[in-house]
Amino acid sequence: MTDLHIKTDRILKATVTTLFTTATMLLLNPPTIEAQQLKASLSHYSTDDGLASNAVSCIRQDDYGYVWIATWNGLSRFDGFSFYNYDTGSASGISMLHNRIIDIATDQQQNIWMRMYDGRIFVLNRITDTIENPLRKISGYRNFKTSQPLTITSAGDVMAVIDGVGIYCMRLDRNGMKTKLIDTGKLTVTSIAEGYRDDIWVGTDNGIHRLNMNNDNIERNGFFPDEHIKCMYSNGYNIYAGTQSGHILSFAYGQEPKTIKEMGQTISSIFVDSHGLMWFTTDKQGVSRMNMETGDVKDFTQKVAVPEYDVRGAKISEVNHTVWINMNHGGFGYYNRETDNVEYFHNDPTNSWNLSNTVATYLALPEGVVWESTIRKGLEKLELLKQTIHRRQLFSDNNEVNLNEIRAIHYDVRSRQLLMGNKYSNLIFMTPDDSVTSIISDDGSGHMLGRIYGINRDRDGNYWICSKGTGVIRIAPDKDNSTGRFTFFTNDRENPASLSSNNAYRSVEDKNGNIWVATYGGGVNIITKDGNGRYVALNNRNVMRHYPRNSYHKVRTMAIDKEGNVWAGTTDGLLIMSYSDNKIRMLRVSETTNGERDLKSKDIVTLACDADGSMWIGTNGGGLSHTVGKDENGNWLFETFDIKSGLPSEEIKSITFDEKGNVWLATDHMICSFDVKKRIFSTFSMLDGVDDTIFSEGAAITMPDGNIIFGTLNGYYIVDRKKLSTQTGSMLKLKITDFYMDGILMSPRLNGDFNAYVPDCKEVNLPDADRNISFRFAALNYQLQHRVHYQYMMEGIDSEWKNADKSRTATYAGLKPGKHRFMVKAFLLESPDNYDIRTIDVIVPRDFMFSSDAVWIYMVIISALILTGMYLYQERLKKSSEKLGKLK
Repeated sequence: MTDLHIKTDRILKATVTTLFTTATMLLLNPPTIEAQQLKASLSHYSTDDGLASNAVSCIRQDDYGYVWIATWNGLSRFDGFSFYNYDTGSASGISMLHNRIIDIATDQQQNIWMRMYDGRIFVLNRITDTIENPLRKISGYRNFKTSQPLTITSAGDVMAVIDGVGIYCMRLDRNGMKTKLIDTGKLTVTSIAEGYRDDIWVGTDNGIHRLNMNNDNIERNGFFPDEHIKCMYSNGYNIYAGTQSGHILSFAYGQEPKTIKEMGQTISSIFVDSHGLMWFTTDKQGVSRMNMETGDVKDFTQKVAVPEYDVRGAKISEVNHTVWINMNHGGFGYYNRETDNVEYFHNDPTNSWNLSNTVATYLALPEGVVWESTIRKGLEKLELLKQTIHRRQLFSDNNEVNLNEIRAIHYDVRSRQLLMGNKYSNLIFMTPDDSVTSIISDDGSGHMLGRIYGINRDRDGNYWICSKGTGVIRIAPDKDNSTGRFTFFTNDRENPASLSSNNAYRSVEDKNGNIWVATYGGGVNIITKDGNGRYVALNNRNVMRHYPRNSYHKVRTMAIDKEGNVWAGTTDGLLIMSYSDNKIRMLRVSETTNGERDLKSKDIVTLACDADGSMWIGTNGGGLSHTVGKDENGNWLFETFDIKSGLPSEEIKSITFDEKGNVWLATDHMICSFDVKKRIFSTFSMLDGVDDTIFSEGAAITMPDGNIIFGTLNGYYIVDRKKLSTQTGSMLKLKITDFYMDGILMSPRLNGDFNAYVPDCKEVNLPDADRNISFRFAALNYQLQHRVHYQYMMEGIDSEWKNADKSRTATYAGLKPGKHRFMVKAFLLESPDNYDIRTIDVIVPRDFMFSSDAVWIYMVIISALILTGMYLYQERLKKSSEKLGKLK
């Protein structure tokens, strides 16, 4: 056999590019979040999705995690999946309940207090799940109205300024409604704030006064008696106030009251952030920021297509040190401290694709979700993209496409280096912390490495580089990896012992030291040494006489199983091969009589063998499969996962495994993990930092530190799994949201089966045993909701935890009499032991025939029968005695 067509060059020094500047590499820390605009994904909800009305007036969140939406035609509770609505107006059947809600507030018992369009106050009692008027037992309540927002104190009281009456202090708990009236005298109360030591302060038309809760009145002496207070704000210690005359005031315990600033215009709203900056509004459009140390004031405005003139003042909040601002007369965004500017938040009116920045109401949550309603109507959900998973580019300052396309990835255990190859003839050597040490582009004499598709290192320390169009390059490095010998293996039509194709995709080394090469168009090649120690390529042009003539030639991928066989993935299916004792054995994986256990696609894209020896196959259009054994005829059987199983796509690009044996894979543009024990998929998408960049085939690897790397057409992703886990399960905010009996949603306001809202109870007593019951549940962390998985079980019924499907519902029928505990837990696959759990006891009564009541009845009947029998027996004896007496 003639020699393999090779070209060998001895070089003194390979073409090595050492990177000293950061201009050519992206391997830099990303800019801080305040130096870049916040990015978010958008979801829109409307009445088509179940929202009570598209006209939204207020959004709040309770301590459970539910989002409450006040609308012009009802109240909606949202769990991220479904809306649960409460009628208002005439549809509710509740006297004097207007259909429009102006704003809402949540007390410590999680009751929802509503200020209606006509100024009346109503409350949703969370125990009974019904809406009621809290002042209905007070004489004259029909005329009680308020023009001020409700105030919730730290003590749990709800304070309402009733026009012309005073301040009503209310509390609703399990003991019922408690109310008391605080006399305000001749003062007109404009605002309420809670200060240090739980003192309650009221702003009035004659200064600021403290409430005397013991005497139920306002103390006569106060601060700033000549000022008409328009708004107040408390940070828990200092009280800040804005006045009609344009003064900004403050006072606190141990400090003299003082005037901070004179603005000359009425102050309509005020807020102080955690950095000590004061935010306030006047009659001007926008919002103003004041540095209280220097007195510097800066005004902020935005271009507003449709200004809002009906509402005065700004709504300002701070979440995770980010200040969110709904400006006076329109404009919405967040404060960028680094640039000292209020940024647009996907609502720049110059971009027609953006949202409107005329915002009716908003709610920013700590987990990174902003809810808002604009003039577009409906409800918007904006989830901040946290970039938990990072995509990096090798060459950030170059638009050449092939530079950043990573098709080949290999971790060299010996040198502790990560090797990457792109389509621009660059072989990049990196340290595990992503520092580039060198780049090799050619052999030192101008012979380029070409488009690199695969990297492998054999037992002797040689690198084998598969290149599309250039064939295979063997690099035998010296000790310092800076010098070595390059050997090119290419196709030579005149030499049958050369490669069968120059389009080399992948290589593996078998247990005998042979190098197997997947070529696209030339089938499988084996690079080995002949009896003279010369390299030759075994393929279908020479010794592989049984290789299929017209198929299995386009080979994309290869992997070795636990027996040492080489699996070759082609566009026509799988080949399983081995080479020993100068014999090549080949098996085509064929279809079986059990179609359910066959591969769903013959277009094989990627292969990977797990630690247990199961071969995992990623296909184009056929999902993810793995071997589960053989049938009686020796044919391989497969289990396949598709979209119905939880995959986001059935196009699988690459596969790797973590140290727990879980499978990590890339679809077309998403990353997934599969827990082999729980048999659950988890998908990582834009919300986690995975954008729409297409993944490369076969480019996935697990690093020694557990991080996972995926190559793409534009850089590579680093998955730091520690960042994907939760510190505690409580972060997920699991809640049992709904309870159904015989398919009907249970609530005291909808039916009379239960007098309390079951999901919020510790137990549920079924009316009888012959009932079909269902629990629905949800994790109310809206940032992680897309990655949360659920398992449930009923003690005494289920022997193990069951995986919940997408309906997040557990259903049981025919429960035996007695007490059963229903349990549900929520978790992330990356930290399954950090779960949140909820339980509820189900009490199933015995059938009446076996109930305690029936036993008493039985006892009464038996006793009656015994007494009757005794009576009849006595009567019989009496008659017998009488007969004997007559005979005598």
